[in-house]
Amino acid sequence: MTSDAPVEFVARIRDAFPAIIFEEAVLNDYGDDNQVVVLDHRWIVRIPRNDEYRARFAAEINLLRTLRGLTHLAIPNYEFVTPDGSMGAYRLIDGAEMQPPVFRAFDLSVQRSVLKELGEFLAVLHGLPAGTIAQPDGFIPQTWSGAQFAALYRGMRRAKIARAVDARSLARFDAFHDAFETLAPGPPRLAHDDISDDHILVTPTGLGGIIDFSDASFGDVAIDLGWFWRLGEAALDGVLANYGLASRDAGLKTRSHWTFVRYLINQLSYGDRAKWHLPADAALAELDPHLKRLGF
Repeated sequence: MTSDAPVEFVARIRDAFPAIIFEEAVLNDYGDDNQVVVLDHRWIVRIPRNDEYRARFAAEINLLRTLRGLTHLAIPNYEFVTPDGSMGAYRLIDGAEMQPPVFRAFDLSVQRSVLKELGEFLAVLHGLPAGTIAQPDGFIPQTWSGAQFAALYRGMRRAKIARAVDARSLARFDAFHDAFETLAPGPPRLAHDDISDDHILVTPTGLGGIIDFSDASFGDVAIDLGWFWRLGEAALDGVLANYGLASRDAGLKTRSHWTFVRYLINQLSYGDRAKWHLPADAALAELDPHLKRLGF
């Protein structure tokens, strides 16, 4: 959801960052963790919603500082941060969200280049020590387990999904989550934990940058590979072929498939607010072959 930023937001930004001169401020209020204000399509201002995400913001800044010395890809560089960590600003990174139609419009050579760079970047990110994302009190966020996701489905998502799908589909989803609950995780590594089309930016010539590291967590990095199934299995294989840690995690591809199915089922609970704006029938059609492949 985007709109003109409220007057109080604009006043806070001008007061906190007087060096940033701007005329237009547009608020993106979609995320649950941060509010985002875009200034003149030149600056991104991130405002954590609560104390939990202010602590994550501090850890994110340290992670980005570390990554800048290890990758050539563009990532957020917070030039301005308030002393209390309640707000930060970085220069907008050019590029379009790598939605499936955008990726498929690339020449094959550009597609291969993008997948190669993504595989190499994820290997660097996943190779960093857990302490890189330690919060000011030393706490290190953990990726969610299958059991936690299954509990979220049963406790909050299932009732909403039940209103959008038929009984047979709901029974398949129930069986999937019963099994997902017991899925063994892979070796723990540092994950972005929100890799999807809206956080991968591309230009006409290839990969432009990676953004939004606010959910970075330590645990099963299959969470970072799941989205690539939307581009097709060959695309995921292209990422894995350039992912230097693949040989140390034989089950990563399979777990990423489970992760993708879990994520796509979850989208049904958001209705019109779903990230991919898929009508229920389209989501079910996309899910069907993946569920069958996993035995449901």
